[in-house]
Amino acid sequence: MLVNAAYAKTEAEFYYWFDIMRTENPAMCDWANRMEYEKWTQHQDSGRRFGHMTTNISECVNSVLKGTRNLPVTSLVKSTYGRLAELFVIRGQTAEAQLGAGQEFCQALVKGIERNMRESRCFTVTLYDRHQSEYTVAETTPTGNFSLGSYRVSLKDHTCDCGYFQALHYPCCHAIACCAHSRLNWAAYVHEVYRMSEVFKVYSNGFVPPIPEGLWPPYAGPTIIPDANMRRAREGRPKATRIRGPMDRSAENQPKRCGLCRQPGHMRRNCGQRRDTAGGDH
Repeated sequence: MLVNAAYAKTEAEFYYWFDIMRTENPAMCDWANRMEYEKWTQHQDSGRRFGHMTTNISECVNSVLKGTRNLPVTSLVKSTYGRLAELFVIRGQTAEAQLGAGQEFCQALVKGIERNMRESRCFTVTLYDRHQSEYTVAETTPTGNFSLGSYRVSLKDHTCDCGYFQALHYPCCHAIACCAHSRLNWAAYVHEVYRMSEVFKVYSNGFVPPIPEGLWPPYAGPTIIPDANMRRAREGRPKATRIRGPMDRSAENQPKRCGLCRQPGHMRRNCGQRRDTAGGDH
């Protein structure tokens, strides 16, 4: 229910799921309300995320750099540079081939538009303002999802009551129905970020091959001496470097518990349950 509330495109749908969650778990609602809505809800992000609600869009870079993070510094830089150069060449060639084949939009948009076209076939469209392109769209068949039944669509302002138009920046199923009703081209209402010409610009810059080490110019800069005190300890458990947050801090005055029996007052190494188990095995 929390995920559904976060992904909701409209305020009405958000409170629909949030009110259900409030009856099931009020504590979770109180926890969620301590964060600003624009930081975790889609209906108040002003469309800046383009529908992305997770870090998957950045985590994909990690898959490109697998196997490099444990290398020495010089090898790490070389590997990162080489793998990114290879990625840009492959993606650039793919985008260029799609442009040469006459493909105007990326595949993600094409699939989204095809889905919206299928859903728009059973809608009833009413035109209210021909100059301002103001419509109402009535869903004549139940969709099985959260539905308002009737939606206002403004093609001029690129908005719809369902929230998908302004959140994803391409025509939703209701906007597609309005375009079909007025015989308009839906492509005019798609954000330029979805066009293959814009995708190709991302990979248009090339990489310069690195200079072989034997051809490096003489170095005249300062001499760097490593600090022996900053070396990682060879013995013992490595010190954690992650920034700890409020969830990592244990409650005050709460005694530590055994990792085996979960009882306070002792640790795993001197737990009576461990000795009983060892004696039984013996």
